[in-house]
Amino acid sequence: MSLIHGYMSVYLKRADSDKWETITENRHNLLTNGGRDFIHAQAYTNTAAGTQGSRYIAVSTDTGSPAAGDTTLTGEISTNGLGRAAATTNTHSAGTNTSTLGITYTASGTHTAVQKSALFNASSSGTMTHENTFTSVTLASGDSLQVTWTLTLG
Repeated sequence: MSLIHGYMSVYLKRADSDKWETITENRHNLLTNGGRDFIHAQAYTNTAAGTQGSRYIAVSTDTGSPAAGDTTLTGEISTNGLGRAAATTNTHSAGTNTSTLGITYTASGTHTAVQKSALFNASSSGTMTHENTFTSVTLASGDSLQVTWTLTLG
């Protein structure tokens, strides 16, 4: 599991010297509760224009494995009720480290082998921030598909 972390370094150069003195180097920083809440809001739950979090959910029929270098959701579905849309569940409780994003799609046509989902920061194009697969399902008109993303930072 990867953790969010960073480092701080501090150096000092006295006015009467041309040498830098190391005060501290590569010291682990502390992510505050308020800072973590801010990151969750910026990354996932903001709904204000211009500051949208990564809260747009898309689904696909692509069979490929997710890869860190992916920038688009291959085979993204845009028709018959399964088009990319903003999460209707969009929550983060202050002081916690988890955000939840979810949507329920209702198919208005047949979809075969829906098996991948991704999160984006825009209703079209944008940056894909998360991607995952699930067991393939076929939907008939009127069927519902609920997708929920639970996101923990660090």
